[in-house]
Amino acid sequence: MWDMKAEVETEVRTRRRVTADAPPRVSATARAVQSLRLRLSQESWSAGDRLPSEPALAKELGVSRVSVRAALAQLESEGLVDRRHGSGTYVNSVRPLVRSLHLNVGSAELIKSRGHVPGISEMSWKQEAADDEVAERLAIDVTTSVIHLYRVRTADETPVTISHDYFAAALLPDQQPLSLGPSLYNFLSTVCDVEVKFGVANLEPTLIDEEQAKIFGVDAGELCLMIKQIDYDLDERPVSYSIEYHLASAFNFQLVRQGPGTLSRPAAVR
Repeated sequence: MWDMKAEVETEVRTRRRVTADAPPRVSATARAVQSLRLRLSQESWSAGDRLPSEPALAKELGVSRVSVRAALAQLESEGLVDRRHGSGTYVNSVRPLVRSLHLNVGSAELIKSRGHVPGISEMSWKQEAADDEVAERLAIDVTTSVIHLYRVRTADETPVTISHDYFAAALLPDQQPLSLGPSLYNFLSTVCDVEVKFGVANLEPTLIDEEQAKIFGVDAGELCLMIKQIDYDLDERPVSYSIEYHLASAFNFQLVRQGPGTLSRPAAVR
């Protein structure tokens, strides 16, 4: 005689053994969120565009409609999309600057990905001797010649970030006139033949001083986040050091933290 209870219990025990032996998997909803967020950042859809229907997205992403619906709900909570009953889901035309701290992307790409117009209101560079801090971060001798790049970045013509970037002048090709564009990463890659593999950042909340307040157009003492970051090349040598001041009122800072289940798995190669 068929014993349904015994068969179910056997199946449950088998599933538990398989689950215990297998590494934890990313949920279908999480995969959908990651895919949609990536496409939004890459401007697969422009601000105000209507996204494909839930069935179309489910087929395209290889997940269920329930997972797509949950993913869109999460993106709506982040301010990236707007779900309108009876009409569909649209890319928000006015999206907050969400600084995803786990992603090493330039400020211009970040601002643009949120539907704002990136710009630079101030930009200058000079060649100077490395001080103690810069020399230590770049693993060079004090007084070694470095390029100091200063920029004030804007979103829709409003200043949101003040940055100071440093890299060794020795990285510049001989007899090469210095023509720094808006992207330091692009300059290092195309002119200096240096590819950035990863960056290590330290975050510190601080208060805006009088000089910074004039640039941002706010009162001195307003909160900002200072990010000090060292970028490393493919051989894991330090190639640039940056100090950025992000106006707290203009950004939402986001950090993705892995759960304890990922600690036992081998780290992914960057």
